[in-house]
Amino acid sequence: MLRWIARRTAAVKGDEGIGLLLVIGTATVVTMLMIVLTTMATRALSSSSKHVSFEGAVAAAESGIDEGLARAQRIYDTLGTDSYAYPSSSETCGSYSTINWTTSAAPDGTAAPGAQATDAAGLAIERKWAKSWLQTLAANGCRISGPKGEFTFFKPVGHQTVYGMGWAPSYSSSSAKMRYLKAEYLFTPYAPSNAILTQGTLDLSSSTVVTTAPPNSTSLASVHTNGNLTNATGNPTVYGPVSQSGSGSLVSDPKFVGNTNGTVTSSAVQGVPFISALEVWGRNHANSQTLATTWYDLCSDGSVRTPTATTTAPCDAAASDDPYAPGGSPTQITAAGGSYRGWTHGTVNGVSTWYAGSALKGSGYSGVYYISGGDVVDNASNAGQPVPNLTVIASSTSSACPKTGGNISWSQTDASAPGLQGTFLLGDQDLQITHNVSFGSDINNTPVSGFFIAGDQIDMETSSNGVYGAIIAADQCNPSGSLVDTNEVKNPSIYYDPNVAAPFVDIVNTTLWLEYAG
Repeated sequence: MLRWIARRTAAVKGDEGIGLLLVIGTATVVTMLMIVLTTMATRALSSSSKHVSFEGAVAAAESGIDEGLARAQRIYDTLGTDSYAYPSSSETCGSYSTINWTTSAAPDGTAAPGAQATDAAGLAIERKWAKSWLQTLAANGCRISGPKGEFTFFKPVGHQTVYGMGWAPSYSSSSAKMRYLKAEYLFTPYAPSNAILTQGTLDLSSSTVVTTAPPNSTSLASVHTNGNLTNATGNPTVYGPVSQSGSGSLVSDPKFVGNTNGTVTSSAVQGVPFISALEVWGRNHANSQTLATTWYDLCSDGSVRTPTATTTAPCDAAASDDPYAPGGSPTQITAAGGSYRGWTHGTVNGVSTWYAGSALKGSGYSGVYYISGGDVVDNASNAGQPVPNLTVIASSTSSACPKTGGNISWSQTDASAPGLQGTFLLGDQDLQITHNVSFGSDINNTPVSGFFIAGDQIDMETSSNGVYGAIIAADQCNPSGSLVDTNEVKNPSIYYDPNVAAPFVDIVNTTLWLEYAG
């Protein structure tokens, strides 16, 4: 019995040894697995961190591109010229005040791409040239902090390109990743997609007719408002689709031919161009010799000037350019007690105001009349033939709301064709057209047309022979007591021309977006 117990006890002790070995082995395997998994996790986190940094760097570089393009757009909207550059004399970076595409070699000695004999030769060194400039600007403190990291950019003189470089998580971080981009751009002409387009609510009423100028299909004569469309009175006729983006009730009219059951449709917001009379001046005054007629600046001091290619701002022409008194000081028309080409000058509540008199139409004084920092009032009779070529542009003293000047109140005076291609009337603020007027024509299926443009609101209430072109109201401001409170089109016949040339451009468009390697 004792021997049997001893044998059993020995057997149990042997099992304990094996169990101990199993525990140690299992622990070793688990420890090795933990080491492997930890290593894999660490590497994954490191890889993920690098990936995030790289993505952050490209996002930061894109911020630089966006910054440059936005500034170029703003300058174009304001001055009408693609003249933005950074660095510049007004926005220096370190010791740098300009980078010229043709003449500015990079800090590392790389020649300017624009100085090369061919475009291909310039492109071959552009990457290195841009990188050297971006790194130098960054080292000189020209960095902007963004949500994804830091970035710098530059826009050279003489080339429609913006370069941007970004670092994530930051420029000075030991783990910083860098990426850099370039974007080429251009400004494309704005093309009207509607006979009437307003940013704010539009009332379309009474016997208004919206159709197209032959030979275009009448189905193109559309009306859209980014607000709500209302129909206060009557039954207007619209041959194209009528739509709104506002949340108001959808009006129905049996004469809305382009809509099912005549009911206005709800659609996405449409882009409305930024309206700036100064932009139009900047883009067109220097080319006045190529226009159908002469360009005149009607100034707030009562003088009249004709700008030239060297004129840098409205009403800044040399005294010898004053058509009212050639070779002398700018003549005060009011002091002279007379008028110029049917225009007289005055002041209403402290605002410079130019009046279009009967002689403008009676004598057929064609012209592009740019009223600088003032309002326009047409108080003429309807006698005589339409002015052969007429464009009237009224600028405000500032684009900030509320604006001073930039209103046009027009009645009686007709125009056969615009003086500035594609534009009859443009006001930085409000546009009011009343009484019996006509603009443009259709001659042998060839429309003669132009835009009617309000930076704020438009009120067209006229029984007319028709206006040819397109209507835009941008609703940029709407102060109480202004010339026009709401957008309203009542009674006129509007002949939409989808091919009319706009006096301004659409938003900047990128034609190339490229990431550089290395």
